[in-house]
Amino acid sequence: MSQTVGPTRVGSIYDLGYRRYEGARLGRAAAIGALAADSFRTTYGIGHGGRAKVAPIVLGVLAILPAVIVVGVLTIAARIGAREPFESAVPLGYDTYYRTISVLIALFCAAQAPELFARDQRHGVLALYFARALRRSDYALARLAGFGIALLVLLLVPMVILLIGRVLLSTDVAGAFADDLPTLPAVVAQALVIAGVFGGLAMAVSAFTPRRAYATAGIIALFVLPGIIAQIVIGLGSGGIGTWLVLLSPTLILDGTGAFLFGKELPGQLFFFDLPTWTFLASAVVVTAVAVGLVVRRFARIAV
Repeated sequence: MSQTVGPTRVGSIYDLGYRRYEGARLGRAAAIGALAADSFRTTYGIGHGGRAKVAPIVLGVLAILPAVIVVGVLTIAARIGAREPFESAVPLGYDTYYRTISVLIALFCAAQAPELFARDQRHGVLALYFARALRRSDYALARLAGFGIALLVLLLVPMVILLIGRVLLSTDVAGAFADDLPTLPAVVAQALVIAGVFGGLAMAVSAFTPRRAYATAGIIALFVLPGIIAQIVIGLGSGGIGTWLVLLSPTLILDGTGAFLFGKELPGQLFFFDLPTWTFLASAVVVTAVAVGLVVRRFARIAV
């Protein structure tokens, strides 16, 4: 009898050229720095498509525009020999600029913070981050640091324009710089406060939802509602509760810390509360610490 023999199966071995990595391993610190730098770039849409650049560019230009206008007005006034009267009449200065652009700062946070935490959760890439040298707390803090630095750039660039314009338009450049120098620590301190409070709260909201729309709506509500509720509660006669709500409102904290750091009186809407200005700075520190703590705790417990 004949026996049918089936086809012989053969295998092939392919040399795909895989090799072990033999270069330097930069470790945890380099990973944290790289993630913070990526967070900064992502906030401004650098390395991403044109759509990702629209919001940061538009809001950044609008935040800088008042400083450019002020310098332009002072330049024209200097040419006609009337700089000092114009300068005293200009309502924008180091102590009022941040308050003037506070809406733009809030919109920037609401538009860009979800680009970091919410996007990573939505695309399911957290497991890839945590499988590397990064700890979960490192991931959270690196994202926070990158976004905070991006906010500081948004806040300080207009102040640099104001400073350069005011100094260079003066007939005594060295004297003008010496006059403005004592104000610079307050400018930087207020920028740090805003980056901590606004940036921290925006990132905390983004950390708890993968949906960009929900995160944006939550951030805007968090910035707007506490101040409105405080005014309503005060109007109903509950002064104690209203005072606590004032110290939890990001926009009112911004007004109070500005008055404290620049040595000014509280704005009109805060006179009623009879609070020492240092309490707003203390509140800013507490709010920032709580926001950072919530973000770190969120990613320490999140399932990936």
